[in-house]
Amino acid sequence: MKKEKKVKEESCICPYCEEEMMVTSFPFCQACGIVFRRCLKCQITVLDKKATKCPQCGEPLSQGGK
Repeated sequence: MKKEKKVKEESCICPYCEEEMMVTSFPFCQACGIVFRRCLKCQITVLDKKATKCPQCGEPLSQGGK
């Protein structure tokens, strides 16, 4: 019988409303409705709501669900 791998759930605090949120490939704060943008090249989450390019490499940012 194979052992099931337990998925470790990680969480962090939303910088805008300070509510705890789950860390996923596209972090989303359910309390304030913000979907954070993510740079696919650098694999970093950009917290600036108005950013359209990655501050690290200049790559266009993706947004979860779009």
